Amino acid sequence: MKFVADAPYRRDALGYYREILLAQSTDPELRKLSHSGGVVTAILTQALQDGMIDSAIVSEAEPYEPLKLKPQISLVPDDVLSAVDSKFSASSVAKAFGNAVREYGKTKIAFVGVPHQILAIRKLEAWEHKIMQSLELTIGLFCLWVFSLNKLLDYLKESFKIEHSEIKRIDLTDKYIVHSQNRSVKIPLEEVMPHILNKCRTCTDFTAELADISVGGAYPLGEWSIVIVRTKKGQEALNRALETGAIRARKIEKESEVFAHLLSLAVRKKKIAIEEIRKLEQRGLSIPPINHTLTFLQSEKFLMANKKIEDVMSRDLITVTPETSIAQLLDVMAMRHHMGYPVVDEKEELIGIVTFEDIMNVSREERDKVSVREIAKKRLVTAYPDDSVLDAFEKMNAHDIGRILIVDRQNPKRILGIITRSDIMHALRRI
Repeated sequence: MKFVADAPYRRDALGYYREILLAQSTDPELRKLSHSGGVVTAILTQALQDGMIDSAIVSEAEPYEPLKLKPQISLVPDDVLSAVDSKFSASSVAKAFGNAVREYGKTKIAFVGVPHQILAIRKLEAWEHKIMQSLELTIGLFCLWVFSLNKLLDYLKESFKIEHSEIKRIDLTDKYIVHSQNRSVKIPLEEVMPHILNKCRTCTDFTAELADISVGGAYPLGEWSIVIVRTKKGQEALNRALETGAIRARKIEKESEVFAHLLSLAVRKKKIAIEEIRKLEQRGLSIPPINHTLTFLQSEKFLMANKKIEDVMSRDLITVTPETSIAQLLDVMAMRHHMGYPVVDEKEELIGIVTFEDIMNVSREERDKVSVREIAKKRLVTAYPDDSVLDAFEKMNAHDIGRILIVDRQNPKRILGIITRSDIMHALRRI
């Protein structure tokens, strides 16, 4: 996390970041080819032209097998253009990075990959592997899961009579949408889950939280992408593309539906992964090392036991009232990016908490009609400022929640702050 931990904002579902915005390439043909905003291609092309990078590692589809990917070392902007579009199957891009260094002698490389590929590159960087001196920029692609290609193709052929060669593209919204030459098939995510790679089942990272820039679709908007800027280097690359007019941007805060969809997929992936991890625990198997929010070393527990909640908690509270509609609450979430909000009455006394997970149970059509009062949790899990951080973490685990409200010991209806799992993780890295 040291690569992104100096970013000013952090959220459980999204990781560390500097800003979140909507962006698209100003080239309509590029947007058409990418079936999204064309942002990654535009940023890479501009970075190559400026000399910020001298090559880019990307994934390119095979000509007659669009779901079969191969890594590509892009040396000029035209190479980048040949690798546009969304990718949902495996590709050996990490190996291609080594080839770019050893065979081509490249020293300023941009690396584009899904979350587990970004993690692999960051591990090499943390270990100070000599080839990592050539890494200049990482761009992470949002990824719910990567699919086992052969299993997926067999399933599509048997269930929907779709041949691999007929597939034009695949979109991932709240469903898995396969576009062939003559039709589009919408498949519930639960039905394609058996065909994902095993290692993806325990991955909690949807937005490539360790990348310099993370990019993904902006459903339900067409031809736009969500861009999460995490590092100074990522900010520099984005700003340059904006300055030259290669891309245009707009605020995500004005598109609450887009932000809600982003959060829903991020939360869904984490929830499913945690369930899989607990199954592994019950079977006595090891937990994947990426999921450190679930377990801590004894030394880390000692640090938490000797740290007070008041030293870690967030005091910048945003509260809502019982009368707030779900639509209004989503607007607040899009503006402030928090996942949970204390509910207070007219006396400013704490009466509940409402989270994004609660909102997910309300249909889009009902959001203007349903109020916070109807979905907020009344049975609260709270702690006091002078409790230890370890106490808070153990309460989170015991109640399977991601945040705890901090109240006045003398007046439990008076809320003083909130502590989340990401607050605890951030504090441990600072100790």
